[in-house]
Amino acid sequence: MLDTLFRRGLGRDNPMMRVLRDIPLFRELGRRELREVAQTLEIATYAIEDRVFKQGEPGRGMFVVLSGGVDIFQVDEEDGTRMHLSRSEAGAFFGETALLDDAPRTASAIVFDDAELALFSRYALLNLAENRPHLGVKIAMHLSQIIAERLRRTNRGLRSARDEVEAVQKAMEEDNE
Repeated sequence: MLDTLFRRGLGRDNPMMRVLRDIPLFRELGRRELREVAQTLEIATYAIEDRVFKQGEPGRGMFVVLSGGVDIFQVDEEDGTRMHLSRSEAGAFFGETALLDDAPRTASAIVFDDAELALFSRYALLNLAENRPHLGVKIAMHLSQIIAERLRRTNRGLRSARDEVEAVQKAMEEDNE
């Protein structure tokens, strides 16, 4: 696949360029910058039930789903139950916090539909930042914005869950009176 992409070139109409252009992290990049990012990607294919990464493993980078799909879930360390977090399909990305550090993954990723994934590694980002500082800063800023928005969304969800728990507790107290 990677050879095919480069033989056809990474022009505007190349499928890889279209996918990258639609990803929020790369949306503001110019054609030349997108081409530079595309040249750093590691493309791999995965079959159904293949593990992309496991909770607790060091993160290498962010994955872009070119085709197929991946489920993201956490495993409870005490009882081994799975909690489904999200589903990523063609055009989506996941694992982006691994671009910031190599801390252990907080979730696992398993393929649910034969998938072709592109890895944008932390190493690739650091190389871009070193060799093309302006491009590295653009990507880092967009990454920060994406993570900040996801954190805000998570906080809203936690507030909503807390409010629901408090409402149930209050109703139970009233029933006990």
